[in-house]
Amino acid sequence: MGQKEAKALFDVLCYTCHGTTGQGDGPGAAACEPKPRTFTDVTWQESVTDDQIKRAILLGGAGVGKNPQMPSNPQLKSKPETLSALVKIVRGFRGK
Repeated sequence: MGQKEAKALFDVLCYTCHGTTGQGDGPGAAACEPKPRTFTDVTWQESVTDDQIKRAILLGGAGVGKNPQMPSNPQLKSKPETLSALVKIVRGFRGK
């Protein structure tokens, strides 16, 4: 269930700001300051670990010193497969 749940979560929550292509151009991005992370950025992708991405997903922007508009997702702490699948989605945008 991890991959299906992760895709559904991304399509409902994450895309709002990060966009369907991970370029930070979702429908809610215009209201964000600073602008949402662009997952396609190879330099950023190489600068973060999977654990750092997981932490940002779990704690939200405020929890990791980033945009406080990014919501936390503490419910995923008990769903490691889904959390790992979300990281895989984020990693899949690298260089696109």
